[in-house]
Amino acid sequence: MDKDIFIEEEKKLAETIFRIDEEEKQMESRLSTSYNVNDIAKGFVMQMYAKKINDIKKIRTKPYFARMDYKENNRKKESFYIGKISIIDSKTLEPIVVDWRAPIANLYYEGRIGKASYKVLDEEIFGEIFLKRQFIIEERKLKKYVDIDVTGNDVLLENALEEKADDRLKNIVATIQDEQNKIIRAPINKPLIVQGVAGSRKNDYCTS
Repeated sequence: MDKDIFIEEEKKLAETIFRIDEEEKQMESRLSTSYNVNDIAKGFVMQMYAKKINDIKKIRTKPYFARMDYKENNRKKESFYIGKISIIDSKTLEPIVVDWRAPIANLYYEGRIGKASYKVLDEEIFGEIFLKRQFIIEERKLKKYVDIDVTGNDVLLENALEEKADDRLKNIVATIQDEQNKIIRAPINKPLIVQGVAGSRKNDYCTS
């Protein structure tokens, strides 16, 4: 690992955690003041804020597991940090963390460094991938990073295989590989046959 890059990513993680904590505080504050609206709207608003708080609590120790630098044609290069759920800055409406199920995150699983495209509804977006980086984060601390090209036999997978079974299942989205990603994103209205030996996690990926 490059020391300067590691320090840079440590700072980014600290910044992300700070922003996530601030979002949680804002959600809790809004939840406590939602009594100002009428009963029907109050129930909906409280439910929405409670869900956001719960989502944040789920990822606060490991906000993301990967980074991808992508430049869409005719736009500037952006860095996307990918995690289990999306976290949006309520002030700027910019993503702090991108949900692994988002269309652009598909590039991380299937794209390689270089020219790449992804689909949003029926529109194909063209651009270029400059970086794919994986992280091992434990209790809000960056332990390791590695740059990759293809998601396959990588550091996240090796690390996950060393974990307890319960933790391994929780971190399954971080270890998804190209072919598994295609299965997960396959249309639900079409039949799909998934083959594999016993213990190959077929059910885990089909229900992700």
